[in-house]
Amino acid sequence: MASQLSARSDFTETFAIHVALKAALKSRQYDKHAAVRRAAEKLGQELQSERSIYGRQLKMIGLMEKGATLADIGRKLRCSRRTVFRYLNHLEDAGIAIKLQGNKYHVEKAVAKMVRM
Repeated sequence: MASQLSARSDFTETFAIHVALKAALKSRQYDKHAAVRRAAEKLGQELQSERSIYGRQLKMIGLMEKGATLADIGRKLRCSRRTVFRYLNHLEDAGIAIKLQGNKYHVEKAVAKMVRM
């Protein structure tokens, strides 16, 4: 399941799963089941990893909070310009407002704060 989630590009769906997983871990719902807790922690780490599309999109949102050019984003994510555009489209499809000011892409601080929660 983890590999399926990290390979998909549906930001909204993966974000909802990630938030629910973090909430369950924070409320200690898995404390009585060590194996389940470890699996949940591992899945959370895999989702946030730069090896997953979702993890790279999270990093991209963080970069755009301060303003980042396509070249900046591509360099930090170690991906092509085309991939950056594809990720931008995924985020916009998820309802995240991305603004281009000059040559830098921006997201609102509230969006960046929401994904850091």
